[in-house]
Amino acid sequence: MNRSTYDKIFPRGFEWIFLLEVIKLKIYISADLEGACCVVGEAGKPLMPGSRQYDFARKELTQEVNSAIEALKECGVDEIVVDDEHNGGTEILIYEELLPGIKIFLGNPRPRRFPGLDSSFDGMILIGYHPMAGVDGGILSHSYSSVGIQRMWLNGIEIGEIGLDASLAGALDVPVIFVSSCVKGVEEAKRLLGDIETVAVKEGFGRNCALSLHPKDAQRLIKEGVKRAIYRIDKFKPLKFSPPFELKIEYKLEHLAEEEAKKIGIERVDPRTIIRRSDNIFDLIG
Repeated sequence: MNRSTYDKIFPRGFEWIFLLEVIKLKIYISADLEGACCVVGEAGKPLMPGSRQYDFARKELTQEVNSAIEALKECGVDEIVVDDEHNGGTEILIYEELLPGIKIFLGNPRPRRFPGLDSSFDGMILIGYHPMAGVDGGILSHSYSSVGIQRMWLNGIEIGEIGLDASLAGALDVPVIFVSSCVKGVEEAKRLLGDIETVAVKEGFGRNCALSLHPKDAQRLIKEGVKRAIYRIDKFKPLKFSPPFELKIEYKLEHLAEEEAKKIGIERVDPRTIIRRSDNIFDLIG
């Protein structure tokens, strides 16, 4: 049952914890990789197959997603979809180690970002996310492309993956209710999304250097945080931007902007910066 429906049925102030057995909730989990506990990668290299820590990162992220799944199941959530979002969606999560009773979205090319997400979902959870590019002390910080994109702005507001993914969900009336990341990623989430539930699993002392929680402690805190989010789910609001939508992207190298500007409808505003415009926010990002 979507929140707009149960808002009409149950009065405000009605204790949400007593509704969990009455309302059938649907939750969408988006899993990235760089924000997982104890993951710092290598300087100058993306976290990809063959890189240092890649195998560990996959295992840790899978367990952090399991912590969220376990919390949702204990709260009586009826339907859970897990979206494998990192680098093509076929390689980060260890599917056979995920808890059963869920559905898994994977594979590329996709018709749009989050093709399994629609307005029937009551909330979205972001696990293992990272700060936007250029953040001081942001572990493995980047914005979709660690080698290509310098900065991004949506309708004039600087934004990274946390904010842009939340705005895509928001366009479907789905609020982000929980984010796990490093300290800087959590700060970014709260700045854009307000008083949502978060867990910071590590603190950055550089892009590839961190003081991290123990994996088991991070997993426990994620489980507890997701439970808090479900108990408060009627308090969260979708992140919404008004059309027309404009995404300005500053690339790190001029030739990237030059290639992008060859596409129909793309404006090049300076040697490294382009603007994409659309009335459909999903057209702005793949």
